[in-house]
Amino acid sequence: MNKSLFKKIIIADLVVFILIALKLILYPYSLAPEDLRNAMRMYDEIAPMGDNFSLIMIFIIFIGYFYSLFQLYRFKKIGRQIYIIVMALATLSVFSIGYTVYDPLEYLLDCFGSIITGFIIASSYFSIIAKEFK
Repeated sequence: MNKSLFKKIIIADLVVFILIALKLILYPYSLAPEDLRNAMRMYDEIAPMGDNFSLIMIFIIFIGYFYSLFQLYRFKKIGRQIYIIVMALATLSVFSIGYTVYDPLEYLLDCFGSIITGFIIASSYFSIIAKEFK
């Protein structure tokens, strides 16, 4: 593991995040069967909007995510700590979202994102690159 590979992995994490966001915003039901697509649209219409606390937490998670990636890219110790906190909060925020149905592409991107996240955490603490963080 060297610095350039670690930076490429951080960029890959950001790219996967952007791909997931684009897929969810632009093509939310594109690969779902017609019946399931109609059911998800009906659920989205009647589902209550998130409460203010959930919306504020999601906003804080987004800001923390980008800040932590920037700090990780610059090899700052605070970036590692914020990244772990943000990923833990993101995992816990799933409980405030409600029901979610993934299509195969979303599931694949989510799996890639989880693998990259685990690799970033493990390599930033347990590899020789850990000595580079100041």
